[in-house]
Amino acid sequence: MDPAPKHASRKDRRSCMDSPNGSVPAEADEKPGSRARADFARAAVVEPNGVEPAPMSSTGFPTRSPASGATPSQPQAPATPLWLMRIWLVIRVAFFVELGMVLVVLPWTRGWTENSLLLAYPEVRLFVQNNFVRGLISGLGFLDISFGVWEAVRYKEPPRSRKPS
Repeated sequence: MDPAPKHASRKDRRSCMDSPNGSVPAEADEKPGSRARADFARAAVVEPNGVEPAPMSSTGFPTRSPASGATPSQPQAPATPLWLMRIWLVIRVAFFVELGMVLVVLPWTRGWTENSLLLAYPEVRLFVQNNFVRGLISGLGFLDISFGVWEAVRYKEPPRSRKPS
């Protein structure tokens, strides 16, 4: 179902797509003067710190101003506790290293070739037994191990704030 008539111009189709129900142009959907009131109310809003909020698009997301290239700074989320960052790092590193070790070793074991899932599919079994495929899977394992080591090496704790004593 086409939301706009076939003979409508590009501008008319765009306004139909912006309307809430997708079939009536946005101007016809609103009460007279409501758009002007909304624009005035949006222009009059100023944050308590004196900074105007980022301009909003029709989707409700902030848009970038072409001059600055970035939106004004948003309020910062509370900092993640240090213990949580360390535990999350240990979990990530352990996951990648263990998965990598399994992928390096598994293709060269009996469990890889004498798999009960592959007995019904002889073509797939021949493909999986190919040494190139085994090497490819082992290579992915080495990549996983290196990614886990890289995560551990690049970890930096945030600077601690000194508490007055």
